[in-house]
Amino acid sequence: MAHTFKYQTTGRSRLPRPFIPLTLRHKDRTVKIKALVDSGADFCMFDGELTRLLDIDLTKLEKINVTGVTGAAIGYVAHIEIGVEGQFFPTPAIFSFDYSPDEFGGLAGQLGFFDTYIVEFNRKAMNVVLK
Repeated sequence: MAHTFKYQTTGRSRLPRPFIPLTLRHKDRTVKIKALVDSGADFCMFDGELTRLLDIDLTKLEKINVTGVTGAAIGYVAHIEIGVEGQFFPTPAIFSFDYSPDEFGGLAGQLGFFDTYIVEFNRKAMNVVLK
């Protein structure tokens, strides 16, 4: 089943980008966020504040260093489920308090997300399709 999402603007940016609604699930806790579908991101990465809402114990997680266009950050690897329109899949995800995106919750990256979906970006039509 294909999922089609219109590009959106968020925060201070006026540039429409492929943001999609995701649900993050850890055990019996869920949180809904807006995530940027980012083919340049190696991992799914989310704001560290979300670990509190998901009741994830950081002391039990692997701590790693990650780098990207915004610089270096300390991240924590958690095994969660990500949901797109009610369909969930398990994936490792990185949570970082050094990464606080402007008015959205994170990145849907290569490991986990692009492994699960065929992702088609259509800038001309201003939509992203997940198959």
